Amino acid sequence: MLLSKEIAVELNLTGCKLKHFIATKLKEVHVPLTPEQFMLIDLLWNHGEMSQQQLADLMHKDKNSVTKLVDAIERKGFVVRRQNRNDRRSNTLVLTENANQLKPGAKLKGISILDQMLEGISEEELRAFLATLRKLNVNMSVDEADR
Repeated sequence: MLLSKEIAVELNLTGCKLKHFIATKLKEVHVPLTPEQFMLIDLLWNHGEMSQQQLADLMHKDKNSVTKLVDAIERKGFVVRRQNRNDRRSNTLVLTENANQLKPGAKLKGISILDQMLEGISEEELRAFLATLRKLNVNMSVDEADR
């Protein structure tokens, strides 16, 4: 098999396995979120209120996908939508008290899950891997301005 094809296959399998691993571990530690929902709420914990479009940009997802994620975590009682005062066509996402109460334990559990995933890999290996992933992302950028 060509090396480039082998790498593409492994990246795809790893991405799928990563989602499944994190989903399983979140369930085990009683965090009621999917990996993508966790990522969305974590962005709000870190950056504060923001529009769905800002979240879509940060998550590299289309607005419709983010709308579905927001709908799900809104049903779970972790966010509310507030109409943007400056642009009535957009909503600002605001974390609820439930999300704020979830934060300390969920963040620690999330870090623990990632530590389990990276166990046995040296910092040097991780830094090299991260550099390679960043190069891949640059190479796959759709917008030439990102290069």
